[in-house]
Order: sequence, then C-alpha cells, then structure tokens
Amino acid sequence: MLDSDPTSPAPSGTPEAEAAPLVAALLAVYEPPAGPDSPCRALRDRLAAQPGLPALAVTAEDGRVLGLVDRLTLAGLADPETPARTVMDTAPLLVDASLPLCEVARRIMQDKPGALASGFVVLENGRYLGIGSGLDLLARTDEQIIQRTRQLDEARRVAERADRAKTAFFACMSHEIRTPLNAMMGFAELLEKEVLGPISNPLYRDYARDIAESGRYLMDLINDLLDLSKAEAGRLELTESAVDVLRVAVGSARLLSDRAARAGVGIDTDLPPDLPPLRADERKVRQMLLNLLSNAVKFTPPDGVVTLSGRVAADGTLCLSVHDTGIGMTADELEKALEPWGQIDSALGRNHIGTGLGLPLTKRLVELHGGRLDIDTAPDRGTTMTLVFPAERVGG
Repeated sequence: MLDSDPTSPAPSGTPEAEAAPLVAALLAVYEPPAGPDSPCRALRDRLAAQPGLPALAVTAEDGRVLGLVDRLTLAGLADPETPARTVMDTAPLLVDASLPLCEVARRIMQDKPGALASGFVVLENGRYLGIGSGLDLLARTDEQIIQRTRQLDEARRVAERADRAKTAFFACMSHEIRTPLNAMMGFAELLEKEVLGPISNPLYRDYARDIAESGRYLMDLINDLLDLSKAEAGRLELTESAVDVLRVAVGSARLLSDRAARAGVGIDTDLPPDLPPLRADERKVRQMLLNLLSNAVKFTPPDGVVTLSGRVAADGTLCLSVHDTGIGMTADELEKALEPWGQIDSALGRNHIGTGLGLPLTKRLVELHGGRLDIDTAPDRGTTMTLVFPAERVGG
C-alpha cells in the first residue's frame, strides 16, 4: 500500500475519508519500478511475492514511465532472462492521482479495456506513484456507491424530519390562531347583527362586517396553508362520499356573490339540473370551487362577469369550469401562478391581497382525486379554469 504521508487521503472508514472524494491515488499500490534491462525472472519473483499486484512499472533513470509488464505476460515467457524492455507494454494506461474513480473507469473502458486485468500506472505530477488494479477499482467503486447511498439516505431522513416538523408547526400554528380568531369573528357578527341592541352609529355595523369578513379571509388562508403543507408532504387525505355537485356548486357561487357584488363583478351559473353525483371529498370540492371563483373575481375588473358551468364530457369525465372576463395571463404568469406562493405581477394584481396559495392548492386537490386542472388563458382575453374529474368517480 501507499507509504504513510500526511498529504495522502485518509484511510477508509474515517470521517475524513467519507468527506473526501475517492480518487485514483487510493488505488496506487507502491512497488519500486523495474529498469528496462531487468530480467523477467526477477520481475516474476517480485510479483510472486505480491499476489495482489497485477503488474510492475518499468521506468527510465529520470523516473519517466516507459511501460508496464503484467503478470500474465511473464507467465508465458520461455526465456526468464529476457529483459523487461522486450516484453513490456509501451503504451500502458496512465492516470493522474487526482482523477475521480468514475473517470478512471471511463478511461479504462474507452482507452484500454485490457487494463482491468493488466493494471494501470498512477502518476502524481507526472511521476510514478504506484500500480492500480481493476479489482481495487471495483472494490473502491462499490465502497463509493455504499457511501453515497448512506449519504442520500441520511439526506432523505433529514428532509422527512423537516417535512414532519413543518407540518406539525403549521398544524399547531393554525390551532393557536383559529381559537382567538373564531372568538373575534363571533363577536364581530354579534355587533353586525346588533344581537344585544341597536348601534346608534351605522358605521359600527360596517366596521363589524369588515372585521368578520377579514377574519373569514384569514381563516381560509390558514386552512389553505395547512392543506398545501400536507399536500407537499403527501399527507393530505380524502374523506369521500357521494357529492351533490349541483348543490355544492350553486352554494359556492352564492357564498362569493356578496364579495363579487362589492367588486362590481357579476357571478352567473350555467349548471344543468341533472349533473350526476361525484365520489369525492365534499369539503375539498367546495374549497376548489371557492378558490377558482375567488381568483376569478379578484382579477376581473368592474362590470366583468364570472361564469360557473358544469357538464359531463363525452369520455365520461365531469368538468366544472370557472370562466372570467378578466385580465388573463401570459404563459410565464401562468407558470408562476401555479407555484406555491406565486403571485401575478400586474397592475390589477397588486391591488388585491393574496398569497398565491389558492391555485397551486386547487391543482393538488384535483390531482388527489385523480383528476386535473385545465387552464385556457391569454392576456386581455380572460381565463377559463376547469376541474376535470375522472369518469370512474362520476355517478357516486
């Protein structure tokens, strides 16, 4: 093996070895080279004393590598006094000590496949360092694979722990926020409805309604945040039942009608009365529709119209579409909008609050049902977003 050297790679199994790249220097077994006039008998005796060594290097007086004499060549010689220069391979594979093992293997396969058996010469700063063997290369490569696999497993465990910690944090945070928020919303609704008596100044009722509306928005945001975190961690589950699609769709449009009216936007429905039931998670279907309707209202200018429609396609899939006459999106804007936390950077968009959770969450929710979100949009042409549920879910 290599002589002890403080600059040499650390022995396998130490922390330094795990951090350092595996390079050709690890393969170099130092055995003093032979001269070109050395008799092959002497070389054969030396190799007999080194059973793991595939060959011996032949060098000039100045240290330049002239060739390589391998064990198999020596075994077939009739005259043991033959000088090394007459039987050596004058074009052996030469690899630099700093070359990564994967590159050593590539060099062997491309330049000299026979070096797997006959060995190769490892050089440092152009000078002989030692002999490398194909067996050592395979062993070290296997060691590297095991090391990388161990590192990847540890990285995966760290990522999984981080995901679990993030999900637990969001769940805890949402619980802590929901408790006081529910109280605030309840008190605001009491004031708005004047349950304990009339309020002399009507502005107070408006303020109370604004507080309740802001609270509902914040509650929706918390729910979306928690759901998106669960979806990213693969822990979002469905509670399935036979969903009355018509009832849920009409109810969702009704819930958004007041907000749309305050923005000067109309909401129309085009839903056939015979829409079949859908085997799905009702709360998540409502959540998807509310997200799409809310986005459509947000990015539709006053006097615009948002239309909620539904149909069963020829292939049996159920399609629920939200079409708006709003600002539309470019391809780049659409790509950004589908990313968590993405927001459309437009003059109209900056006039509206939002974190960009709704659309990516909706996409994940419909995919969780085995469906997809189809989007047809262009600047100044409006947007149509369609939830497509697979045929096997249609009919309850």
